[in-house]
Amino acid sequence: MYVDVMWLSWERDKHVYEDFYNSSWDEIIGRVYLLKAHDEIEEDNNYTTALADFEQALVLFSKEKVRQDYYYRALADKVLVHYFLAQYIEALSTLNQALATPDKPDRATMLDNQGAMLVLAGKFSDALNVLHDQLDQDPQDSNLQFTLATCLLHLERYDEAVIIYEQAIADARYMHDERGLTAARQRTQPDWADL
Repeated sequence: MYVDVMWLSWERDKHVYEDFYNSSWDEIIGRVYLLKAHDEIEEDNNYTTALADFEQALVLFSKEKVRQDYYYRALADKVLVHYFLAQYIEALSTLNQALATPDKPDRATMLDNQGAMLVLAGKFSDALNVLHDQLDQDPQDSNLQFTLATCLLHLERYDEAVIIYEQAIADARYMHDERGLTAARQRTQPDWADL
């Protein structure tokens, strides 16, 4: 993939029954839907079913006496399900909805994902602004660098893309797909449909 996105929620199963006697039934059942959606993704890559489960969880989390951090995390995960289903406009809309909620500890991750979703939705000038802002705060973030390079590749700014891809690969803790770098060096557009 030519952009990097990150999951916000991990280890859902250990949180489903926490505060069982102090939580509303809507919250508990919503947490079960989150766990079910997460299992659908991890075990079967069944994103369509997971999306329906996230939507059901969001209905429950929008009710009274439900902690809003669950609502926020369900939105964040729904963004990535849309991403895996190649529904980039929907992903961006859901992401904007999540970012409109009051500040959360995971907001930085959501902002990092915003640049990637803007690139995937074809909103390159907006993506450049978001990515530059994020990189001003964390210039060594190879995921953001990689996504910025991909945005520049889309815009046919090949020389800039090469420099940033090379920097991202040098700064990375893991291997990035180098097809974008290869395309930028050849001053061509890759087969975007083959990702």
